[in-house]
Amino acid sequence: MPRPQRDTRADGAQPSSVRGREARGTWHARTVTTSPDTPPAAAPAADRAGPGVDTVRRVLDRLGVHTVLGRDVVLAGVWALVTIAFLATLLAAGEFYGANRSIPTAQIVAVIVLALVQHVPLALRRVRPVTALLAVAVLQAALLAVLPTGLALWTAAPVVTAYTVATLRPTRVVVGAVLAAVGIEAVGAAVGASALVKDQLGAAAGLGEVGVVVEALALVASAVLINGVSAAVGSWVALRRAHDRDARARAAEGVEHQATLTRAAVAAERTRMARELHDVAAHHLTGLVVQAGAAERLVDGDPERAKESLRSVRAQGRETLDALRSIVGILRETGDGPSGTVPVPGLGDVADLVDQARASGAVVDSHVDGTLPSLAPLADVTAYRTVQEALVNARRHAPGATVELRLRATAGSLVIVVENDLPLSRDTSGGGGFGLVGMRERADLVGGRLDTGVTAEGRWRVRLELPVEADASAAGPSAPAATPGPGAELAGGGAE
Repeated sequence: MPRPQRDTRADGAQPSSVRGREARGTWHARTVTTSPDTPPAAAPAADRAGPGVDTVRRVLDRLGVHTVLGRDVVLAGVWALVTIAFLATLLAAGEFYGANRSIPTAQIVAVIVLALVQHVPLALRRVRPVTALLAVAVLQAALLAVLPTGLALWTAAPVVTAYTVATLRPTRVVVGAVLAAVGIEAVGAAVGASALVKDQLGAAAGLGEVGVVVEALALVASAVLINGVSAAVGSWVALRRAHDRDARARAAEGVEHQATLTRAAVAAERTRMARELHDVAAHHLTGLVVQAGAAERLVDGDPERAKESLRSVRAQGRETLDALRSIVGILRETGDGPSGTVPVPGLGDVADLVDQARASGAVVDSHVDGTLPSLAPLADVTAYRTVQEALVNARRHAPGATVELRLRATAGSLVIVVENDLPLSRDTSGGGGFGLVGMRERADLVGGRLDTGVTAEGRWRVRLELPVEADASAAGPSAPAATPGPGAELAGGGAE
């Protein structure tokens, strides 16, 4: 399986496609740090890093080191100090001589100098990673050529550069650079095993012919192992970073898609509410104008004053009607029908909703507590739409479950509660949640409160509380003198 293409610019620069995605806030690369050879500047500052990396980064920032090149210079210096300490330990323990009892001073100096100089290319490991790897390979080959017989010394430089190349370059470039580095180091291993350079430094005679071959093969094998494993680890880290970027991109796209759908649903619901507001306002204000005109013609006592007052009512009604049409018309889309004269439903039509739900096979228990009041037009529509949406959701998400509808009227409020049992398995294929958005929009518009969620008994509940005007007539939709409403039809309506 080919590995995802990686950014080939180590100095914080990124290809245009990457910059475009980051400009849209889709994703950012994340640094995976496993050892000191991957300093905190390996990714943009916005990336997430471990606490240790953040600490090192803050320390370097306080020291004035802010660039990638500067941090890599610090890294090279740190590894050079570690190498000095390691070589000093070998000398003190007498392990520096390899298979020899002693080695000349010139050879010791050559080994120490090459081991330290080998860390200089680390400063360019992310600016010129392939160049740094090849430079380190040349210095490592020179080091292998002068090492005492029987001693194989590898500093951190080959490991760091091979790892860095694998994290920053495509697979084809990584394979070519690692093979070239191994080839260069193999030459140094062959020269070191043959003792051509060590003889010039005054070293003692080496091993025999068989020993020379064995030592050369051992050094070449170590070169393959060190470069190969380091590059493999870097490739795995690069693949993991690409996977994390893709996962974050998919998550961000999913969130954005859901937000877009929600905004569209809210806009559509507001448009429908604007239509209903327009119809309610037009109906009632037109009636006001007609009634005021009739009163103007029929009034008997104090006709002049009555006429003046009623003219004001009529003028104000017409002005309000025109203003509402202008404002709501901006929000309104094309009508649902050619005439747009369908009556707006209300609380009095809730009984029809219950009958329709029962006719479709749903089990609905309905209860009315108190005398249902007369609601303001928008609140009346809100009550109807909330019951309608709740019943539809119950049939859609919990088919066969018993639905309980309760309407409780008090002096200052009307509470509508719709409850149903939860489904045995949740169906997530339908997406949505937009019906709840519309219900909440309606409740907020009329100053009501909508609560939805799972109850302590494990049932799904939709609860709507609407304010009722203090002077509202008790002879509402359910009053005996009026047309039978939900109070009359729902009070005895049990489950079918």
